[in-house]
Amino acid sequence: MTSLVIATLDSYVSFSVARHLARSRGTEAFGWLLLGALTMGIGVWSMHFIGMLAFDIGTPLGYDAWLTLLSVAPIVVAAGAVMWMVSHGAMPPWRLLLCGVLLGGGIGAMHYTGMFAMRMDPGIVWNYWRVALSVLFAIAGSTVALGVAMRVTSDRQRTYRATLRWVAATLMGCSIAGMHYLAMSAAEFPFGSWCLSTNSALHGRWLGLIIAIISLCMLLFTLSMAVLRQRIQRRESRMDAALTRAQNALTFQAFHDGLTGLPNRTYLLDTLRQLLKDSREPIAVLFVDLDGFKAINDSFGHHAGDEFLRSVAHALRASVRERDIVARFGGDEFVLVLRAYRNTDNLNAICQQVLDLVSRPVVVAGHTVTVSPSIGVAVAPADGEDADTLMRNADTAMYTVKELGKSGFRFFERSMHTLARERLTLSQELREALHLGAIDVHYQPQNDLRTGKLAGLEALARWNHPTRGMISPTIFVPIAERAGLVAALDAHVLQTVIEHLKCWKARGFEPPYVAINLSPQELREPMFADNVHETVVFNGIDPARIRFEITESTAMHNPEVTLRQLRQLRQKGFLLSIDDFGTGYSSLSYLRQLPTGTVKIDQSFIQGSSLNREDREITEAIVALSKKLHLETVAEGVESEAQATWLKEIGCDVAQGFFFARPMEKNELLRHLGVVDITDQVPC
Repeated sequence: MTSLVIATLDSYVSFSVARHLARSRGTEAFGWLLLGALTMGIGVWSMHFIGMLAFDIGTPLGYDAWLTLLSVAPIVVAAGAVMWMVSHGAMPPWRLLLCGVLLGGGIGAMHYTGMFAMRMDPGIVWNYWRVALSVLFAIAGSTVALGVAMRVTSDRQRTYRATLRWVAATLMGCSIAGMHYLAMSAAEFPFGSWCLSTNSALHGRWLGLIIAIISLCMLLFTLSMAVLRQRIQRRESRMDAALTRAQNALTFQAFHDGLTGLPNRTYLLDTLRQLLKDSREPIAVLFVDLDGFKAINDSFGHHAGDEFLRSVAHALRASVRERDIVARFGGDEFVLVLRAYRNTDNLNAICQQVLDLVSRPVVVAGHTVTVSPSIGVAVAPADGEDADTLMRNADTAMYTVKELGKSGFRFFERSMHTLARERLTLSQELREALHLGAIDVHYQPQNDLRTGKLAGLEALARWNHPTRGMISPTIFVPIAERAGLVAALDAHVLQTVIEHLKCWKARGFEPPYVAINLSPQELREPMFADNVHETVVFNGIDPARIRFEITESTAMHNPEVTLRQLRQLRQKGFLLSIDDFGTGYSSLSYLRQLPTGTVKIDQSFIQGSSLNREDREITEAIVALSKKLHLETVAEGVESEAQATWLKEIGCDVAQGFFFARPMEKNELLRHLGVVDITDQVPC
């Protein structure tokens, strides 16, 4: 029983060593190979001599030292060869059988060499059928045990690895022990046989005990090394897994947007370059910009803006296929890369789907908000064969959409490059014109409809370009917004108006007020009210002579900041007016809080009043509402006597438009109003 336990334990440890050998390389692999071969060889060797302790023929037994030492060699060599083959890849049947033959043969050679070491006289009589049977048993058992051991590495048997390893070790142990006892049954000792090695150093029961102790120590040492190595491997595996996770996280952060989880600009450009290099399929780039997103940030805070961007990212991802790329390019800009979009009609349908999904109302921070995307489209290779060109052309097409009214999509056209260069040139020339003070201010009178007298003036910026002639504000004001020149333009207009008011005052002319448009950028400046009041008072102008106009949409952007700024302006004596009333979406309760005394009806309602009833009814409703709120009403865009008469009948207070006068430069205005004679010298 002891010999069977030793054989089984030896097999288990040997299989463990073989597993570590398969995972090692170089010097480490050689070390495990040597250790495994010695462990199995000494284990089988010790099993043999422990088994011989159970053998008794009535005469003392001993073993020749040199033959005994030689007997361990076959099993060590065979074990080393088998471990080397097992550790090198898959085991086809022929290779498994070869391993079984080597191992079984090594066990048999070890046993019979050990038997010859007894040097019996007369010699042992062998039953060669049983000898052959013992060797075949060793080969068959080794083959089966190795086959079971090899299944331990199969993924399908992952749950049963420990059980299979013990089953394989038990089969191997039984093969070793079975071979020994079958071989012993094949030996016949003639009556009177005597062991010639009885007087050698290797005899008696102490021999078996010493060998058993040496074998157990060897097995425990090897098992300890295997367990230690396994723990080190597990720790290394955990460290590798943690390092892999960290690397994956860093890679994800490097190539993805932290807010939306979408690929970022770096990933987009790298992937697009690779696609254009390797792919033969058509590729389209959609550059998406969200119109009005800044208002969400200003009105409800950045947390709401972040939540909205995540909803847009989800909508964009849902609008295209899994293989298409959706990336956040930066801020409120997104880019879609469509692969194999089939044809232009399909591309049109995809763009419309993006428009529809992104334009849907979204609830963020308890508020329902909506933005509309402007989409520029460029396709490869027609609009560019490299990523930078495609992106640039898609961006150009997107800005064309914005100039045409936003909320839509346009395909890139070569003519857009000319427009883009034109915008850049105008931006540079506008900056220079502001620096040189070349932007003039014209004035359009506003008339009291009840008395017909002058109610006030509206200041309008005009740019008389030295080579291009008069450039419309509808062209240069958006350019100023994109170039960050709005604040400089507004400051120039205010300073020019102040200079004109000073000049007119010296000539004895003081208009009731001059209306000046106020941009959202100025309202975001914390010290704007204090600075403009200081400038006006320093120049000797009464703040009540200046009326600041803000659009209805501006009033609703970041309402808390806007309300605070407007109250400061009103407290300092300035007049305030809501411009383009009726074209935006306003809360009446909020408008009631604004310190404004005037609402200005947008010209689209006045000009449409003669064509449809809806515009007339809206205008009449605005006038009626203003009277209820004790607000003065100003109608702009009056072009006929019929419109002026109708406005007077419904109770509108003030009107301006081409019917009364076109915008005029300052000296022409004075002549129009009869302040100076037309033959006078230029007064200012």
